[in-house]
Order: sequence, then structure tokens, then C-alpha cells
Amino acid sequence: MRVSLSFEKPEGSGLCIMVDLLRASATITAALDSFREVIPVGDVEEAMEYSRMGYVVAGERGGETLPGFLANSPLEVREHSGDALVLTTSNGTRILESVESQALVGCLNNLDAVASAARNLSDEVEVVMAGVNGRFAIEDFLCAGEIIRAIGGEFEEYAEASVLAVRDRSMVDDAIRKSRSARRLRELGFAGDIEYCLRRNITENVPVYMDGRISLI
Repeated sequence: MRVSLSFEKPEGSGLCIMVDLLRASATITAALDSFREVIPVGDVEEAMEYSRMGYVVAGERGGETLPGFLANSPLEVREHSGDALVLTTSNGTRILESVESQALVGCLNNLDAVASAARNLSDEVEVVMAGVNGRFAIEDFLCAGEIIRAIGGEFEEYAEASVLAVRDRSMVDDAIRKSRSARRLRELGFAGDIEYCLRRNITENVPVYMDGRISLI
């Protein structure tokens, strides 16, 4: 088993795991408890078109909820249900649009489940960190490290560095709570989402992205 780590877009064409810890990965994973599928879109206007067609839509830019949309919040989307949730976010949905093959969605909430699914699907896995507007995000790096450690196998050096960084769980959680993204979410009133996203292995949901749609594997 070979595991690599990349930033913003996959470097290979095989199986990858998209990680956007705060908050797209957790929102997608939670949404699949009550929606059959999630439709990720990169453009706000496209999401608005879905809204006009009667779809439930959620999204944000810079962490701020878009007018008339549900928040990109795992806690909020769990209160709704339907056939499909349309989601547009600053980072996570943009990353998925760059994926040319099958992609899983990983977070701390589905840590062991997504690692197990990856091992069963391929001998080579690439974990892709979404980051924030083209910048490195420590929360994605640390989440990736926990997922990579759970997958096991042979790690390329960047992946190994992420695993070494997550040896102390209390330090990991503290760093995530102090991250730039977390500070922004607290300013916007989403402190509860941060704590939710830090919860490990609370679901067996493994979202898989194929052909522009996300459903359970």
C-alpha cells in the first residue's frame, strides 16, 4: 500500500481522498445521513439555478453563508433532508471539480471508515488537502495525517511528515482550534461546527465522488 499527500489538486490519476476539515468534508459526510446524494458545484450562480429548480442548496464564501442558502455546516444540514443537497464552498467543492477519477471524502468524523474503504479500493491512495484559497491549512494537514496513519502502508515523505505531526492528539486538537480557519468560523458564530469536526469516528459514512455527484460508497 502506497500513500501520498498533495495540496489543492491530485498529482496522479488514481484513487484520492479529498480533505477539507473545516468544513466541507464534514458537511458532505453528515448530509448523506438525510440526503441521497450531494451535488458539488464551484459556481454560486449555478447553485442558485439549482435553488430556483427547487433543490436544497447550501454554501459559503470566506466562511460566510450565502444569502438564501443553508450554511456549509454539518450541524445545519443534518436538520434537513431530501433527494439531493447542492453544495458550493470556497475550497472543497473546487477541489472535487479537479478530480479526474474516483474520489472519497475524508474527515475526522469518518476517519477509520474512509481509511478502510481506501485500503479495499486501491493499492495506491493520494490524500488531497483543500487548503484555504490557495494557502496551506494546518487543519487539513493534520486531518490528512490521521487518515494516512489509519490507512497504513508505505508513505511518501510529505505523507510521512503529516503522520509524524499527529502523534499527540491533544496537540492536534489545540492546533486545529487555533487555526486561521477556526478563528474565522468562531467570528461568524460557528464554534459548534469546529467541535463537531473534531469528533472522530462518529459515522461509517464514506462519501464517494463520481461523475459530478457524491453518494455513499
